[in-house]
Amino acid sequence: MNINTISAMEKRGAEGLTSGLDKIRSVMQVLEEEGIEFLNHGSPGVRLRAKP
Repeated sequence: MNINTISAMEKRGAEGLTSGLDKIRSVMQVLEEEGIEFLNHGSPGVRLRAKP
């Protein structure tokens, strides 16, 4: 993925993303592999996944 894609996503801040779903999913997958957990139920946000 091009660094400009990530930069454009970051610049949008709280605005909705306009990148394609495939690009958004790719970013999410990398973050999840690095221990980030996405919260979408009751308390939207992100957190570090608990270590086993």
